Amino acid sequence: MIQLQRFKHGKFLRDVPHVRLVQNLISMDVSAASSSSSSSSVALVEQSGDAHHHDRHAIPPMFIQKAHWHYSTVKKAALDLDEDVVDFRRGLTLKQKNDLKIVGSLSAKRLETVCSQYIQARVGTSEAMEGLEDVTIYEHNDFPGLQILPGLLPPEIQQHFTSQILHNELANERHKNNLMPDYNIPYPGPRSTQRPTEFKSFFTYPQNSSTGANLVPKTPESAKSLNMAQFLTSKLRWLTIGDQYDWPTRTYTRGGPSTFPPDLAGLVNGLFPHIRPESGVVLLYSGKDYMPVHRDVSEECHTALASFSLGCDGIFIVARGEDDGEGENRPRTVAIRVRSGDCIHLDKETRWAWHAMARTISGTCPDFLSQWPKGTPGATLEEKKAYEKWNGYMSGKRLNVSCRQVWE
Repeated sequence: MIQLQRFKHGKFLRDVPHVRLVQNLISMDVSAASSSSSSSSVALVEQSGDAHHHDRHAIPPMFIQKAHWHYSTVKKAALDLDEDVVDFRRGLTLKQKNDLKIVGSLSAKRLETVCSQYIQARVGTSEAMEGLEDVTIYEHNDFPGLQILPGLLPPEIQQHFTSQILHNELANERHKNNLMPDYNIPYPGPRSTQRPTEFKSFFTYPQNSSTGANLVPKTPESAKSLNMAQFLTSKLRWLTIGDQYDWPTRTYTRGGPSTFPPDLAGLVNGLFPHIRPESGVVLLYSGKDYMPVHRDVSEECHTALASFSLGCDGIFIVARGEDDGEGENRPRTVAIRVRSGDCIHLDKETRWAWHAMARTISGTCPDFLSQWPKGTPGATLEEKKAYEKWNGYMSGKRLNVSCRQVWE
């Protein structure tokens, strides 16, 4: 079963999707690792022609492994005070102000237009969005193409975005999730015959059921059945939408049965016109879950990707250089506290950089989203009643949706 990892009491509890697990991350002797780091050091490879040349199975440099280890284990109180972490809400240090330059902005008018069109496409009606402000785009001087858009998605859009992913796209059996290889999943089916691409939500099922709303293992001797609470609360780790990523081979399948949702594509393309969304990797984190160090190098084009955060805060780290590098090739890392509604835009050299989600910070989901699925936009009375039983689901969750173009 392919899942995210969780750290607890010094042990890894879960396997990892599409990234290579560095097995000695926990047990490594830091002093000894430093002397042997050159063997695991991998630099960014120069691009040439029409394709990038990166080893999909490369091992991350030791210096970012150490940074990942630090942020995945440090106490929350110490993390809140760590001035090395870029935290726009807390305020930037003088060094961070020098490291980050403003490279543009997204106007409030454009944001309102794009968001209103997205809501209209989703629920058939849209109201004027008030109080929007221009969104500043920051880029890090040491990481060309690493752009941060704090608070890009307004609260209403975060509610719609979360609802689309966890209600509709999760219930679309053409989209793969981590439990499909091992379980027969009772998909709810379309909401109506008139709208076959809109699906009933798994959250309309009771949390515990003896009437068939359970996940049954394909090999009963190897696992037990899962009720909906177990599935949605603790076992669901990832979902892929659009062109499907094959985890074992680390390649994409072109022209499969799953397509990227047109309404969500309109939102992403409206915000980032240079991106034609063809695939999305959805990761669902609980407290203390994280994504180990990896690179997104399986796509066949150079186009940027946009990564959206919803729910609880996370610590995102990016690295550049080699363990023993000097000058422009010296080892550098940056840690960014991403909050609900933030977007990380990876382009240029940083598009292929080592990065990780080193930490999920529980208890930080904003109030307007923490009670979800209660408050789901466009829900029927019957759905609202069912969602009440799942009230507060997102309070301890972090949803990351990485949207990327795969093909030239």
